[in-house]
Amino acid sequence: MRISIIGTGMIATEVITMLKTEAKGLEITSIFSHSNREKAQTLAKLNHIERIYTDYAQLLKEDDADFVYIALVNSAHYKFVRKALEAGRNVIVEKPFTMTVAEAEELAAMAVERKLYLFEAISPLHMPNFRLVKESLTRIAPVHFVQCNFSQYSSRYEQYLQNDIAPAFSPELGGGALNDLNVYNINIVIGLFGRPTATQYFPNRGHNGIDTSGVMVLSYPTMTATCTAAKDSSSPSFIIIQGEKGWIRIPTTANEFSSVEIMEQGRLTSYQRNAYESRLTHEFMDFKDVWERKDYGQMEAWLGNSVEIARIMRSPLQAFRSNQVGPVQDIC
Repeated sequence: MRISIIGTGMIATEVITMLKTEAKGLEITSIFSHSNREKAQTLAKLNHIERIYTDYAQLLKEDDADFVYIALVNSAHYKFVRKALEAGRNVIVEKPFTMTVAEAEELAAMAVERKLYLFEAISPLHMPNFRLVKESLTRIAPVHFVQCNFSQYSSRYEQYLQNDIAPAFSPELGGGALNDLNVYNINIVIGLFGRPTATQYFPNRGHNGIDTSGVMVLSYPTMTATCTAAKDSSSPSFIIIQGEKGWIRIPTTANEFSSVEIMEQGRLTSYQRNAYESRLTHEFMDFKDVWERKDYGQMEAWLGNSVEIARIMRSPLQAFRSNQVGPVQDIC
């Protein structure tokens, strides 16, 4: 499967390294940058990428990749995905899928109408460790409480406090703790337990209104899940699923999901089922497998999940962006 890389940031660099060192049967055809040609040239030279583009329309017209992989600032996802779909291209786009529900629904409809593949890159959902947790829920059921914490003190937070606003702290560019970190927690909870009956978002606001940290509460008929994320402070990151017959713990950040501990009948057992060193390899190998098998039904199921996550996240976040006082609530 041939991929064109759209972007030169940290996640694009990580994906390039993974594709070059660990993923099998995936090839990079080109790299695009609209603002940092020098960085694109460096990445191309280091990774033996033949073509560099600074004109996205030209890339979509000339490059013969099977997919474009979009790893740009969050607010650019919709525009670049839409242009790719209009050009008849299959797309892999980084999380979060879009900034609004309307954008998510429009892109999904476009992909299905054109029979194109559109994947959102949410790494833990494709890991064997995640499948192990999902299969093990009955061992500790019924589950009544889930706690997720993904907290990392941002390397850009000090400059943010000095009013030097990086994209990760810009409301206009789709930054914030919910979009950057909590999206993983929420995807995992929905992936394990399905759609909640209600959600509430309790943000801590920075000086420009961005959510530097926050908690989303997802309510179910017999269970509550709390999803915490922070870019303004740090703590051990984890996921704990509490059931009447035991508990399951992921003692890492949600995007890594690199090990699983299960306590049942007084015995603690640790597992590590992931097959690759990079946290990103499983998802790209899954995308390749689904595309090669022409399993469009699986693609539609994943795409539907991306739209559903957008609906769950976006209404509370948009109300928060509108300066609503107090907790932000959306009855789903």
